[in-house]
Amino acid sequence: MTDAEPVPEIETSGARCIVGTARSYTMQTRNRIPEQWQAFFEAGHQISDAVDGAMYGVSFDGDENGFRYAVGVEVAQRPEVLPEGCCAVTLSEGAYAVLRLFGAPSDLPRHFDWLLNNWLAASPYSYRDGAMFELYPEDARNGPDGMAYEIWMPVERGA
Repeated sequence: MTDAEPVPEIETSGARCIVGTARSYTMQTRNRIPEQWQAFFEAGHQISDAVDGAMYGVSFDGDENGFRYAVGVEVAQRPEVLPEGCCAVTLSEGAYAVLRLFGAPSDLPRHFDWLLNNWLAASPYSYRDGAMFELYPEDARNGPDGMAYEIWMPVERGA
């Protein structure tokens, strides 16, 4: 990484419900996640009660064999019936280390790895139970030169 890595901010967030599609990946196959984003947009899911302003990529149910990844939108409340092919993932309430970035989406895995493997080890925080996620806010700068995105890692003080 570079010497100019952004410093994560610690923020407290309420629980959120994300509705979208999920697939399984390993660290070796995570480079296929952009295909999932493309499929999500092409499917045109009608997700009721969606909160305007952002898209989410959620990494959850991880273990030594891999993880699940969901692409979706936040909803005001979990729907009783999900659109066909969709699932709901709850993002836990609590503290998060938030890394705000602007750049090529292809740089995201590098920042994700840095946050987990470098920043966390050197910080006074530890990873707490919960899903790690990316938030893609609406941003006037988004375009061919890059996009705004945030990486949210659930943390707690002390180890």
